[in-house]
Amino acid sequence: MGSFMDMFFFSDMILAGCRPGRLTDGPYTSYDLNTLVKATAGERRAVEIGQGDKLVGEASRLVVAEACIQALDIESTQGKIYEISSVKGEGPGSDQEKWKQLFAAAESN
Repeated sequence: MGSFMDMFFFSDMILAGCRPGRLTDGPYTSYDLNTLVKATAGERRAVEIGQGDKLVGEASRLVVAEACIQALDIESTQGKIYEISSVKGEGPGSDQEKWKQLFAAAESN
């Protein structure tokens, strides 16, 4: 077992190899609600949902917000952790049946 500084350095090297997903389509810090509301999902409205730590990519803030709202109303999502990515294509929008299918597919993988 090495010293604290050796372990600290080692952990930093591991973390440097990881690239967490990013939220896109909006300001990173919004002091004004109006600028946040102006965000658009552009062409990336299709959604990939998974469980674990397998998805690599970015997620539109609007898609993440809609996923959170939908997950609150879908009983099977309670107490579970999901990961999300948005890709080019048409997404589920606010169609709860499509969201149910996406969350169910994530659980079966």
